Order: sequence, then C-alpha cells, then structure tokens
Amino acid sequence: MRLEEFYNEYDSESACREKVRKLREAEGVRCKKCTHSSHYWKKDKQMWECKACGYRTSLRSGTVMEHSNLPFKYWF
Repeated sequence: MRLEEFYNEYDSESACREKVRKLREAEGVRCKKCTHSSHYWKKDKQMWECKACGYRTSLRSGTVMEHSNLPFKYWF
C-alpha cells in the first residue's frame, strides 16, 4: 500500500478505531476478569462487554496503546 492510499483509507480517528476493533476481534478478545471469550460490542461506550460477567474491555486494553492518551490516528 502506498502512503497516499494509507492516508486516504485511515483519514479519520473513527476509521482507525474501526480497523483496530476488527483486528482485535479477528485475534479474539478475552475478558481480563473471568477469561471468557464471548463478548459483544457496546457502540455507545466503544468497548466490548463480556457476556459472562459484564466486565468491559477497551480497544486499547492489552495493547502497546493501553496507557496512552494519544489518538489512534497518531499510532497509525
């Protein structure tokens, strides 16, 4: 992918967040509290919620971005 194509595809913060979400879901999201692997996406909170215990997992949780306040677009 050329740099111009990259910037066109990931031109906004929401596009970057959506890509991270899809990558994390393909890898498999696991609950930190009960280790259950079945979650659903809470669009209003931008987090996954465990179907077993209700614990919420953010997009950044478990990644190098976990304790960062930088926008996703910066990380891309």
